[in-house]
Amino acid sequence: MSKAFTRESDDADAEEIPSTRFQLPPGAKNYITRDGADRLRQSLLELLEQRRLGANAGNSAAPEAKAEQRRLDSAIRKLQSILDSVIVAEPPADPGKVTFGASVHVRYQHGEEETFQIVGPSEADPAQGRISAISPLAQSLMNSKVGDTVRFKSPAGDQEMTVLAVHY
Repeated sequence: MSKAFTRESDDADAEEIPSTRFQLPPGAKNYITRDGADRLRQSLLELLEQRRLGANAGNSAAPEAKAEQRRLDSAIRKLQSILDSVIVAEPPADPGKVTFGASVHVRYQHGEEETFQIVGPSEADPAQGRISAISPLAQSLMNSKVGDTVRFKSPAGDQEMTVLAVHY
């Protein structure tokens, strides 16, 4: 359909952030690290400030400004929903064992080394080394200790890694 045959209001929802949320297994609690909760709270404060500044800018009648306000409102609702549902996890009694919140340094069988932090799904960011606690990799590392060899099934096939360090 040609753009000429659409109403301006038809485009309004196109710029909103979809309200997609990760799905936890039934009955699972939505844990998050203290740092992750702090990052989410800081992001929320920044979005609230952007919305406040946008509302005070004076050009809030412009279609672009309205679309930006809707995008900000959607992002704010999403962050508030996540923050309302999370439980901040405390460090474990045994800091030598891999559990939620641990940073784990591993060496793969081919010699490459990598560090992961095991975090909640709402703070996972693989590019930053933060993997979800419900991911297969994190599940394979759970309860291991320094020196343990762990097997992991990846899309590329079975892998083996040795835990070199654990810290919180």
